[in-house]
Amino acid sequence: MQQDKRQFMSRPSGLNIVVGIQRPSAEILPRDSTLQFGNRFLTAPNVADLDTKRMLFPMTDVKGLPLTANIKGSSLFCENGFIMPKPVYFPNMSTIDIPQTVNRIQREVNPKWFIKEDYWEEP
Repeated sequence: MQQDKRQFMSRPSGLNIVVGIQRPSAEILPRDSTLQFGNRFLTAPNVADLDTKRMLFPMTDVKGLPLTANIKGSSLFCENGFIMPKPVYFPNMSTIDIPQTVNRIQREVNPKWFIKEDYWEEP
Protein backbone atom coordinates (compact mmCIF):
# COMPACT_ATOMS: atom_id res chain seq x y z
CA MET A 1 0.00 0.00 0.00
CA GLN A 2 2.80 2.42 0.88
CA GLN A 3 4.48 1.90 -2.49
CA ASP A 4 1.23 2.73 -4.32
CA LYS A 5 0.86 5.95 -2.36
CA ARG A 6 4.38 7.10 -3.34
CA GLN A 7 3.67 6.26 -6.94
CA PHE A 8 0.62 8.54 -6.99
CA MET A 9 2.45 11.32 -5.17
CA SER A 10 5.17 11.49 -7.81
CA ARG A 11 2.82 11.99 -10.73
CA PRO A 12 1.72 15.58 -10.04
CA SER A 13 5.28 16.81 -9.54
CA GLY A 14 6.80 18.79 -12.37
CA LEU A 15 10.24 19.73 -13.58
CA ASN A 16 11.25 23.26 -14.50
CA ILE A 17 14.44 23.88 -16.44
CA VAL A 18 15.84 27.31 -17.12
CA VAL A 19 18.14 27.58 -20.12
CA GLY A 20 20.08 30.76 -20.72
CA ILE A 21 22.08 31.05 -23.91
CA GLN A 22 24.03 33.96 -25.37
CA ARG A 23 23.19 32.93 -28.91
CA PRO A 24 21.06 29.81 -29.48
CA SER A 25 22.06 27.50 -32.29
CA ALA A 26 20.85 24.14 -33.55
CA GLU A 27 24.29 22.69 -32.81
CA ILE A 28 23.74 23.27 -29.08
CA LEU A 29 19.98 22.74 -28.79
CA PRO A 30 18.24 20.47 -31.27
CA ARG A 31 14.90 21.67 -32.61
CA ASP A 32 13.04 18.84 -30.89
CA SER A 33 14.31 20.11 -27.54
CA THR A 34 13.43 23.74 -28.17
CA LEU A 35 9.88 22.82 -29.14
CA GLN A 36 9.40 21.39 -25.62
CA PHE A 37 10.24 24.67 -23.88
CA GLY A 38 7.36 26.44 -22.17
CA ASN A 39 7.85 30.13 -21.41
CA ARG A 40 10.42 31.94 -23.54
CA PHE A 41 12.23 35.28 -23.11
CA LEU A 42 14.27 37.10 -25.71
CA THR A 43 16.18 40.07 -24.34
CA ALA A 44 17.18 42.90 -26.67
CA PRO A 45 14.85 41.58 -29.39
CA ASN A 46 15.44 44.51 -31.76
CA VAL A 47 19.09 43.53 -32.24
CA ALA A 48 18.58 39.73 -32.35
CA ASP A 49 19.02 38.11 -35.75
CA LEU A 50 16.29 36.15 -37.52
CA ASP A 51 17.89 32.77 -36.74
CA THR A 52 17.78 33.49 -33.00
CA LYS A 53 14.14 34.55 -33.24
CA ARG A 54 13.27 31.44 -35.24
CA MET A 55 14.92 29.22 -32.62
CA LEU A 56 13.06 30.83 -29.71
CA PHE A 57 9.68 31.36 -31.37
CA PRO A 58 9.38 28.53 -33.92
CA MET A 59 5.60 28.74 -34.32
CA THR A 60 5.51 32.41 -35.37
CA ASP A 61 6.42 34.46 -38.40
CA VAL A 62 9.55 36.12 -37.02
CA LYS A 63 9.20 39.09 -39.35
CA GLY A 64 5.83 39.81 -37.73
CA LEU A 65 7.09 39.86 -34.12
CA PRO A 66 6.17 42.98 -32.15
CA LEU A 67 8.82 45.67 -31.80
CA THR A 68 9.97 46.87 -28.39
CA ALA A 69 11.40 50.19 -27.26
CA ASN A 70 15.16 50.40 -27.72
CA ILE A 71 15.96 50.56 -23.99
CA LYS A 72 17.73 48.30 -21.49
CA GLY A 73 15.35 45.72 -20.10
CA SER A 74 13.17 45.36 -23.19
CA SER A 75 12.24 41.76 -23.98
CA LEU A 76 9.79 39.56 -25.78
CA PHE A 77 7.95 37.02 -23.64
CA CYS A 78 6.02 34.06 -24.97
CA GLU A 79 3.89 32.39 -22.32
CA ASN A 80 3.37 28.65 -22.43
CA GLY A 81 0.38 27.89 -24.64
CA PHE A 82 0.49 31.15 -26.61
CA ILE A 83 1.97 31.55 -30.06
CA MET A 84 2.67 35.29 -30.33
CA PRO A 85 5.15 36.78 -27.82
CA LYS A 86 4.37 40.05 -26.03
CA PRO A 87 6.75 42.93 -25.30
CA VAL A 88 7.75 43.24 -21.63
CA TYR A 89 10.07 45.67 -19.87
CA PHE A 90 12.25 44.94 -16.85
CA PRO A 91 13.77 47.57 -14.56
CA ASN A 92 17.27 48.78 -15.30
CA MET A 93 19.27 46.96 -12.61
CA SER A 94 22.19 49.39 -12.95
CA THR A 95 20.11 52.11 -11.28
CA ILE A 96 19.50 50.14 -8.06
CA ASP A 97 21.31 51.42 -4.97
CA ILE A 98 22.69 48.12 -3.62
CA PRO A 99 23.80 49.35 -0.14
CA GLN A 100 20.42 51.00 0.43
CA THR A 101 18.58 47.83 -0.65
CA VAL A 102 20.70 45.64 1.67
CA ASN A 103 20.08 48.01 4.59
CA ARG A 104 16.33 47.94 3.94
CA ILE A 105 16.30 44.12 3.86
CA GLN A 106 18.28 43.96 7.11
CA ARG A 107 15.77 46.32 8.78
CA GLU A 108 12.62 44.62 7.49
CA VAL A 109 13.40 40.88 7.56
CA ASN A 110 12.74 39.20 10.88
CA PRO A 111 15.47 36.57 11.46
CA LYS A 112 13.09 34.57 13.69
CA TRP A 113 10.89 34.00 10.65
CA PHE A 114 13.29 31.40 9.21
CA ILE A 115 12.85 27.75 10.16
CA LYS A 116 15.62 26.27 12.26
CA GLU A 117 17.53 23.81 10.07
CA ASP A 118 19.45 21.79 12.63
CA TYR A 119 17.87 18.51 11.46
CA TRP A 120 20.63 17.93 8.91
CA GLU A 121 23.55 18.39 11.31
CA GLU A 122 25.31 15.34 12.71
CA PRO A 123 24.83 14.77 16.46
